[in-house]
Amino acid sequence: MFFLVRYFHIDIIVIALLLSAVVYSSAYDVGVDYHATEADFIDSVFITQYHTPNVRSTVLTQLQGITDRGATFVSLRIWLVAQPNGSADPNWQATFPLSDQEKTNLHQYANDVASIQSAIDGHRLRLDVCLLWLGAADYTIGNLTVDFGYFHLNASEFTLRVEKTVDSVLQALANVKRPDGVLLVQTVYLEGEVMIGAKANQDWFLATHYPRFIEVVTNANFTPSVYFLVDGLEKHVLQADYIDAQFPALNGHRSMYWVYRSLNFMKNEKLPLPSRIDFSCYIDRQTATYESLISHIIDDASASLSVLGAPDLYGVAETYYFVDDTQRNEYGQAFAIEALLNPRLDRLSFWTTPDAGGQGVNVAYPFAIEDFLLPSSY
Repeated sequence: MFFLVRYFHIDIIVIALLLSAVVYSSAYDVGVDYHATEADFIDSVFITQYHTPNVRSTVLTQLQGITDRGATFVSLRIWLVAQPNGSADPNWQATFPLSDQEKTNLHQYANDVASIQSAIDGHRLRLDVCLLWLGAADYTIGNLTVDFGYFHLNASEFTLRVEKTVDSVLQALANVKRPDGVLLVQTVYLEGEVMIGAKANQDWFLATHYPRFIEVVTNANFTPSVYFLVDGLEKHVLQADYIDAQFPALNGHRSMYWVYRSLNFMKNEKLPLPSRIDFSCYIDRQTATYESLISHIIDDASASLSVLGAPDLYGVAETYYFVDDTQRNEYGQAFAIEALLNPRLDRLSFWTTPDAGGQGVNVAYPFAIEDFLLPSSY
């Protein structure tokens, strides 16, 4: 309906969208990839310093503002980087595995998120957590022969630390409930931007660790997952004549190049596919509209990933937050319109720091969350 009236007066567009909201599901969640209190990523990541009173106070204030402006969830990244008992590290670097203080911090943060309630309409937040592996935990460094990570841990030690990290995270989050009795945590991601074939040793990492991860996260009553990466370059999204020499299901659907390959690996390894296909979706346009590019990407997903038996349900785990108000509103509303017209797109969270507005453009609170909400939501 939207595309039939989009070139007429803006009032007609708004009416069409609001009518569409009656026909289609409006269950579309918008959240924030919230892990730092300031644009300075290095020093303002808060989970490693949450025991500091002024840090916690700042986070509580920002969480309230995020909720009041319409977000329904926040998504926390934890970068596992530092060696245990090492020298003082930058605040963004959590320990591999988590220190006792970091575990305590995570538990306190979860309880604080659970306590937040919108002063506008009374809704509450949910929480997602994603683990990211760098430095001491960087499995893309080395291999089974020469060991893994910056500090050359053998495979057994590396796996032991991965398992201890996951267990510590789950212990910190277990049974944290909101005052309405709802479990706070929804999804725990073992890894972000999975790209099998592009990232060294990622096949080993998933095959070795994902089965146990699924078991223990499920036992904690959370949803286990990973998320992927869409090719959002306009000329690739619109490349109708694209031919994939390895996977014919990708012909004409280049945006799913890495998503398909990663899911295909999981299927071949008999790793359960996620119940919703989440991905980073950074759209770099030239002349096309954001609406047409987003629609094309979701159509690509439906057409190609169905061959693998993947669910036709999608979430945007990361995307741009442009600093220009007009561009950001156009961008955010393009996602919202897609969700409004087709319930395949279930949720979106936008990136913050670093590089949310493009390379070198970091953003921080406050966020114009309303730019990403459904037109009927504000």
